[in-house]
Amino acid sequence: MDVNTTEFSAPGKIILFGEHAVVYDHPAIAVAIDLRAKSSVSDSLKQISTISVPDFLPKKQFMLNQTPLPQNLTALKFIIDSFLENSEQSKNFDIEITSQIPPSVGLGSSAAVSVALVASLSSSLGNPLNLEDIFKLAHESEKIIHSVPSGIDTAISTYGGGIFYERGVTRELPFDFSSAYVVIINSLVRRNTKDIVEEVKRKYEKYPDSIKDIFNSIHSIVIEAEKALINDDIIEIGKLMSSNHKLLKDLGVSHDYLDMIVNVLDEKGALGSKLTGAGGGGCVISLFDDITKVKEAIEIMKEKNFQAFISNFTVDGVRNESN
Repeated sequence: MDVNTTEFSAPGKIILFGEHAVVYDHPAIAVAIDLRAKSSVSDSLKQISTISVPDFLPKKQFMLNQTPLPQNLTALKFIIDSFLENSEQSKNFDIEITSQIPPSVGLGSSAAVSVALVASLSSSLGNPLNLEDIFKLAHESEKIIHSVPSGIDTAISTYGGGIFYERGVTRELPFDFSSAYVVIINSLVRRNTKDIVEEVKRKYEKYPDSIKDIFNSIHSIVIEAEKALINDDIIEIGKLMSSNHKLLKDLGVSHDYLDMIVNVLDEKGALGSKLTGAGGGGCVISLFDDITKVKEAIEIMKEKNFQAFISNFTVDGVRNESN
């Protein structure tokens, strides 16, 4: 008996400018990268729906509504329940989530998974959602994981490309990085985005004037960065990345490893480097205009036991992978 299977994937992301401030209604700029999460939804021959996440929880299959799910899967169950409660069809699914995006390092893993799952489930039920509705439901699930997510991760996973994001509004920001290289360095320091965001919130409540000054400075950098990106002024982009990192360090969301990575890369000829995402660990992004320097930088990072690779951008957001 043939089993109907629907597959959708969604990209990870890097935030080029504006993280943390974006949670407080300031703008940010992000771009989709060519690491993707995939959701495969198959009609189940069993009497119950199941979900498996072999990249993160190998050899485990969870029976929905019977097996207690790990904390990191509760957001996915929210999505599944949202569909099944509102569907006139009584059918069960076998859901498999796979991902090329390392989790908890600032590359938008959870948002990509949520977006891919929303798209695949809605299509499997015969009522595919438009991009706006995919974004909305996936963003609701992100609130379970991150408490007060800005929405930028979900937006970039949904729409792809480069975006300017402010107060929930997404605007396409086309730019050409063909004259430069962006290297991603994973410090391999895992962290919890929700904890870091809540710590920033506590600082904001305790020292509102100081934190507002930092956010306003980041806001100004984002505005200048948009101009530099449109004009393909990679020298200015690099300078603004370095300035953004210093402000994030002042905010207290950097990490000794991240600062060390930034310093080493700057010494090796980077035009600019900064943490990306929530910070506290995770990844650094670095801009170069010379492939020889890129190769040297990647080799040095690997010698220090970090992961490092050239990031390729993608215009594709969520997409149908079904044959």
